[in-house]
Amino acid sequence: MTVVKDRSASIIFNMKGGEDDDDDVWNALAVILDIDSGSWADRSPLHDAASQGRLLSLKTLISQGHSVNVLTIDHVSPLHEACIGNHVACARALIDSGANVNVTTIDGATPLFNSCLVGGLGCVEALLESGARPGANVPCRFSPIHEASSRGHSKCVEALVMWGADVDFDIPHVGTPLYASCVSQQWTCARKLLDKGANVQKGTSFSTPLHAAAERDCTEIVKLLLEFGADVNARDLEFRRPVEVAPPSSLSEGFLLVYEATPRLLSHLCRKRIRDCLGRPRLHLLGHLPLPEAVKDFLHFR
Repeated sequence: MTVVKDRSASIIFNMKGGEDDDDDVWNALAVILDIDSGSWADRSPLHDAASQGRLLSLKTLISQGHSVNVLTIDHVSPLHEACIGNHVACARALIDSGANVNVTTIDGATPLFNSCLVGGLGCVEALLESGARPGANVPCRFSPIHEASSRGHSKCVEALVMWGADVDFDIPHVGTPLYASCVSQQWTCARKLLDKGANVQKGTSFSTPLHAAAERDCTEIVKLLLEFGADVNARDLEFRRPVEVAPPSSLSEGFLLVYEATPRLLSHLCRKRIRDCLGRPRLHLLGHLPLPEAVKDFLHFR
């Protein structure tokens, strides 16, 4: 069998001297040749250079007049390709030449979303510095901060929050970034979000972050959430408490049972009250309060 792949996306093949238009054969060829991925048939030379991180070729093509905002049929731009490959130098070259940092694919993915997907901090910072919006462009899709939180890219989460991403941004049926990190069992991202003032009780319309952590028997996140004031008696949509969704005889179930029977420390209740009174926008001022360093550290959960 002879297979030919060209820029027009035509596939010419012969089997035993005759044509075979069987759907299974076409589907197999599509998988082998990766026809659907990124719409390779209408990708420009700029797309190829960006996706492969070939900076010199990219700059040459730009100098020859190739548009940095050329799109495939799926609205994938060269900047999308540079970011999904975490090619920071190529991304900066495209941005410096006028690439649209907020362009979206037909699925609603932005270059920033692609960078958060792979944990490309360099690309994330370059995009945010150039005006990329840290929030989601499509309400029903994961936002960049959700993607970074669910994949454990804590440095990207920190950069997004610094540039104004909402740590409590709630997407229907997905929930908040904190809930996403608990579902994916990403302790570092959960801690980062809580440090930045994420609401420990806010998950989805049907569950809390503590329910998500308990259900997955992620004891370390359960402990973290409780330390930040999660309500052990909160109910989900089915009116169950976190301990009731934890796997039977699991570490999380045992820990929650002990926690429920143990009185809260007054110091912990005071810390929660102080942080609640300050509110998320002013949490960064804790370090400026006229208090002993040990108290400041306590208020920061250090």
